[in-house]
Amino acid sequence: MIELIPFILFLIGFIMIIKGSNWFVDSAVWIAKILKVPDIIIGATLVSLCTTLPEAMVSTSSALKGNTDMAVGNALGSIACNTGLILAITIIFSRPALHHRKNFQQKGLLLFFLLLFIAVIGFLFGEISRYAGIILLSILGIYIYTNIRESLRSEELPATEPLKTNRVNVIQNIILFIIGLLFTVSGANLLVANGEIIASMFGVPDLIVGITMTSLGTSLPELITAFTAIRKKAHNLSIGNVLGANILNIILVIGITSVILPIRIGQSIMYFHLPFILILVGSGVSFAFTNKHRFKRRNGILLMLVYAIYLGLIFINVS
Repeated sequence: MIELIPFILFLIGFIMIIKGSNWFVDSAVWIAKILKVPDIIIGATLVSLCTTLPEAMVSTSSALKGNTDMAVGNALGSIACNTGLILAITIIFSRPALHHRKNFQQKGLLLFFLLLFIAVIGFLFGEISRYAGIILLSILGIYIYTNIRESLRSEELPATEPLKTNRVNVIQNIILFIIGLLFTVSGANLLVANGEIIASMFGVPDLIVGITMTSLGTSLPELITAFTAIRKKAHNLSIGNVLGANILNIILVIGITSVILPIRIGQSIMYFHLPFILILVGSGVSFAFTNKHRFKRRNGILLMLVYAIYLGLIFINVS
């Protein structure tokens, strides 16, 4: 029974992160609207940043505990999961049209070159230093500014819903904001601490736990968004969410983590994990260039196949 406790606490950590981040995002958006922040700015910045909150919290918690392997594993694993599972599911079940083909190409190339930047830095210096982290956070600032500028130029302005501003509603949202933040932080700590215990129990490296179990858990919001988008036929929402989350996993999650504590890039990351993730992302980006009007189901099947091979090789190497 004692051996089950880390797994139970790990699962509780997952649930706390998902529920906490949902409450935090909803209340944060509500507060921003009350403060007269335009909807379009909220969508371009606050929402996209908040949906990456689980990964950011888990990786930050890992770095503060001195465990950069789990931190970088969570970020890279989330990129692999978002691309090889979530994007693949979206393509297979909905074959989304490429309405914003140029935007997808630009953001896809940005993601690919950010991964190349990580690979080159790792190859040259063996770590992602604090200076590299500062560069990534600077790119984050430029990325947010660009998103705001593009959103302001867009003609597709979201409708503003009337807000309830009575005393009860104000207190409720403030409480949800605080509880959501506490749940997310506490859940991240539970996830990291018990992930380390589970890793030691089975002799599995922390990096592998981060790339598989932790990354899948922190990618659940994107997975839920994908299924919701498929059901509501809002396919571009899912694709945009995956791309944005992947970019933020590098410039925000890895950026913050490496500023807290430089991330060691070991041989397994350099010569196994990064190449596979580059293949996944490169394949996804190439589909935006080779398809003129919409994605094809075989594109999604190929992404899922590469991801399955990647996970299969991980478990073969561990066993």
